[in-house]
Amino acid sequence: MANKLKRCATCNADIAASAKACPQCGAKNKKAILKKWWFWVIVIALVGAIGANMGSGKKAVQSAVNTVASQPTTAPEPIVVDVDTLEDALSSNALSASNTYKGQYVELTGKLSVIDSSGAYFSLKPLDGRFSLTGVQCKITKEQQAIVASFTRDQEVTVVGTITAVGEIMGYSLTVESIKE
Repeated sequence: MANKLKRCATCNADIAASAKACPQCGAKNKKAILKKWWFWVIVIALVGAIGANMGSGKKAVQSAVNTVASQPTTAPEPIVVDVDTLEDALSSNALSASNTYKGQYVELTGKLSVIDSSGAYFSLKPLDGRFSLTGVQCKITKEQQAIVASFTRDQEVTVVGTITAVGEIMGYSLTVESIKE
């Protein structure tokens, strides 16, 4: 009989679980929401809807990936520029030079200045032969070292790559993608 009794939520008196109202205080005897059939129907519908959305989201992402993968990849056209132009922009206004060139994919021509003995980079200076403290530091890969090893000082060099840093003290840094021979 104890399992058929419950406590009134209002006055805490023992009442029959099936009673519509508490005989002590008259408060309605409501079933717990977890015991109502319609609650479980809603929960199951929501779980199903969420699962369906997650599945369609994966399909949409996979579809987008397949679309991008099926399109031919074309490298962007590099901006053709020389070290002289970069140096002029830097000496005129370093902030403007940074806003203009940082992150840009470029085809850059300059004169060879320095080759790092460890093969990590080489530097380019202006073509017009003027003195420059900054220049462009061109970071190279191990595969590119053999090409750079054959260079000589003051040789005209053209590289394609992305300018990664611009500064009034250190000049420009460029990650080399290819070296034109």
